[in-house]
Amino acid sequence: MKKTNTQPDSPINKQQLIINIIFICAIIGLFTQSILWHRKTAYIDSNKVISGYKEIDLAKKEFQKKVELYKERMDTLTGHVKLDMLNMEKFRNDKVQFQHYRDSSQFHNKQVYNYQKAMQQSLQEEEAKLSKVALEKLNVFLKTYGKEHGYDMIFIANNSGTIAYAKDGYDISDDVLKEINKQ
Repeated sequence: MKKTNTQPDSPINKQQLIINIIFICAIIGLFTQSILWHRKTAYIDSNKVISGYKEIDLAKKEFQKKVELYKERMDTLTGHVKLDMLNMEKFRNDKVQFQHYRDSSQFHNKQVYNYQKAMQQSLQEEEAKLSKVALEKLNVFLKTYGKEHGYDMIFIANNSGTIAYAKDGYDISDDVLKEINKQ
């Protein structure tokens, strides 16, 4: 009489265990999928919302004013350098005057360099700060919008391909822009 091998390490028991695990995972997957199908979801096109959001536009305009002020000050400083260069050319035969304008030109060039370096860092920080404030307002709004309109999730579609496909009805970007720009 032949006995059936019922030890836990037998190949038949391992295969049965694997089949059972796969079956359980499939059931869990189907259950999870059916739950998710009953969720209200939508997405926004981040490029569209950011480019159409008036707070971002206001932040850009405020930043542009600072850039213009920076350019005006830079033009003034570079004007001093140009004037020094013209005077150096004018007094190239007068060693004392030439040396005076050469020293002045070096001083003004250093001022231009230091100002440019400081302003570049300052403008980067300012742009990040203005953008951050506007984006924080947008995030708070999206949470409120999602709750008020009964969404379980609102996804963000962007250039990195977060959403590969969605039916047209899931894009709520225009609705979001209308409401947020009313504020």
